[in-house]
Amino acid sequence: MILELEAYQVIGVLLTVAGSIFGAGKALFARFDASLRERDDSLKDELGKLSNQMASESEAIRKLDREMLELKAELPREYVAKADFIRSFTVVEGKLDAVYNLIIKQKNKE
Repeated sequence: MILELEAYQVIGVLLTVAGSIFGAGKALFARFDASLRERDDSLKDELGKLSNQMASESEAIRKLDREMLELKAELPREYVAKADFIRSFTVVEGKLDAVYNLIIKQKNKE
């Protein structure tokens, strides 16, 4: 089987095949581009949501830090440290012992 084509027919077939390949490639790349754009848009949305969430968490962290600083400033005024309590209680016990000794001395003199 021999296929005989004239020059204009060969050029027409080549142009048809080339056009078909070009059209299929263009359609494929258009779908690929649309897919990438859709993914880009969804990533931008997610990044925006993440940014908003980070901003709100950052504000919460600042609020917590401020509360911690207020607590650190408040603690010495409101509460007594164990070492300070022991020291002051020792002083009170010493004074009570001095009063007791004074009373005993007074009793012994009488």
